Amino acid sequence: MNTTEKKPPVRVSRPPATASLVLVFSGKELLVPPRRYTPGRDGLFIGREVEQGICLPEDPRLSRRHASVHRSPLGGLRLVDEGSSNGTCVNGKRVTESPLVDGDVISVGDSLLVVRVEPEGLGDAPVPELLGTSVAARRLRAVLAQVAPSDATVLLLGETGCGKEVAARALHQMSGRKGAFVPVNCSAITESLAESQLFGQLAGAFTGAVARPGLFRAADGGTLFLDEVGDLPAALQPKLLRAVQERAVLPVGGTTPQPCDVRIVAATHKDLRAAVAGQSFRGDLYARLAEFPVHLPPLRERREDVPLLLAHALGAPAPRLEAELVDRLLLYEWPFNVRELLALAKLFRIQGGAGPYGLALVEGRLTPPSSLGAESAAPVVAEELSDARDEEAPEPPPDRARLEELLRQHRGVVADVARAMSRSRKQVYRWIEYHRLDVKAFRPDGGGRGARTP
Repeated sequence: MNTTEKKPPVRVSRPPATASLVLVFSGKELLVPPRRYTPGRDGLFIGREVEQGICLPEDPRLSRRHASVHRSPLGGLRLVDEGSSNGTCVNGKRVTESPLVDGDVISVGDSLLVVRVEPEGLGDAPVPELLGTSVAARRLRAVLAQVAPSDATVLLLGETGCGKEVAARALHQMSGRKGAFVPVNCSAITESLAESQLFGQLAGAFTGAVARPGLFRAADGGTLFLDEVGDLPAALQPKLLRAVQERAVLPVGGTTPQPCDVRIVAATHKDLRAAVAGQSFRGDLYARLAEFPVHLPPLRERREDVPLLLAHALGAPAPRLEAELVDRLLLYEWPFNVRELLALAKLFRIQGGAGPYGLALVEGRLTPPSSLGAESAAPVVAEELSDARDEEAPEPPPDRARLEELLRQHRGVVADVARAMSRSRKQVYRWIEYHRLDVKAFRPDGGGRGARTP
């Protein structure tokens, strides 16, 4: 029987999550590992003399009762300055009261905290090569430990410098495979020699040729790491597909495939799906390589790990850093990720000696926050907090000119606009749709300014 009765909208429940404050620096001390505090129903106070909360007597610039953090019934967090002498900042801007979202950096006195939302049941695994206490780092370790013992081909996806080879080596070490770990940079392979480099060659295959096993056979019983696989020459892609499927290679000059027990781990910073759509990368090869895709988080999505990674890179004795420098390091976007942090550590040692290290050493190298234009690389605004905040404080859309200004300022990165407006990405997208704006037009390669969508 037909009915016109309206059914209530289906709500997809999310896993429960807990918002915490992660203290990474206080006074003149890097906290390794950082301390984690979870606000309760009665809130959480921060100061030099607080009975319950975050008591930091070692920070002389902190007021006795400096600030407080309160939880709403819907789970959102709100920061309140309690009339402090030196003020309270969120993401470098002074506030008297402010909602908080995942990834926000709070500065009180000479102490720095990161807001972090942790889903319930988040796993972890002992992977010593991958340092970090952040949600993103723990999730990555758990995923790698899960897939390592299998024979699945793993595709590591992530920006340049975020540790894809480190993750590949960790996969090999946890796999239990007895053979070697053999890395190869596909972007550095000469196309004319690529086949013999990968699959080997027989003596006399061509004039002057000597017998070579090739990288596949060198990794027999172990792991072959194909770094920057998106740059693999087109002529080699079908031959790689056959080798991966049949677990055998045909050396140059040979007629009989030779069995090869190799576990393939590939990595790229490129969008291989787009490359498949553009016919520069074979779809069947992508499907074979991406049996188990793993996304490596950029450093800006794990801000609380920055001090720990820096301290590890600087080595003993424990580095002495100024609060202003740590604040800038936490807010920096890290376009080249951990690789850039390691270079910065080397600069500290060369120019700063034994420390203490201040912002003047590297200020020219640290651009203002939110300078990147990649939507996929922007810090994630936690839906658990930001959606709750939107429900708490509904508001009409901003005027078109204001929204266009923010999109231009943040180069079309909706996540950064959401952070600047203290709203969720979902809400900002609703406003963009309301004003019929084309986000791509505000990006560096968008070719326009504020064009309307059809």
